[in-house]
Amino acid sequence: MKRFLIFALAQTILAAGVVSCAYTPANQDGFNYSERKNYLQHLDGWSLRGRIAVDTGQQAFQGGFQWQQSMDSIDLAIRGPLGTGLLQIAGSASQLIVHARGETWELNDPETELSELLGWWLPVESFSSWLLGYPDPEFAAETMVGPDNALRSLIQRNWNLRYESYQLAGGVILPQRINLAYQDLELRVIIDRWQRSSDE
Repeated sequence: MKRFLIFALAQTILAAGVVSCAYTPANQDGFNYSERKNYLQHLDGWSLRGRIAVDTGQQAFQGGFQWQQSMDSIDLAIRGPLGTGLLQIAGSASQLIVHARGETWELNDPETELSELLGWWLPVESFSSWLLGYPDPEFAAETMVGPDNALRSLIQRNWNLRYESYQLAGGVILPQRINLAYQDLELRVIIDRWQRSSDE
């Protein structure tokens, strides 16, 4: 099953050109880091669209993704070029449904079971916080905040994150490029579009 899902993900996300760049200062939004974190933690819902590159140390692939968050529920879709292929993950921290290449898995211990399926430790419960530029408040973290009041680096749950650039979206500073690493696994994320659910 693990090999099947890894193959499905590799087939799904084969798009072009996610590259890293040097950190650039964030545009100011009037918030300091603590105020921004508090604001983002209390959002009822949001969505983003972007690109992701994955390097497992043995395989490397790239693609586009969409993430929709509503309270504690997520809906994540990862696609290859021209919309081909699809990996879809939907649900909450207590239950996820995974669809890939015509197969469906119902996960009742989502972080553990999804990590087993993928073959990587993937703390999906924390990603919604990380994508918005602050630590998951449920776990201990080491952070470094830059002089522009934006998070530059985060170590949490055995993952190392570097926030390379930010963008102003919906009146608030949000990550634009993030590098995430765990052991031999590296993810590079570019966020092209972000909005609150109330703005959609």
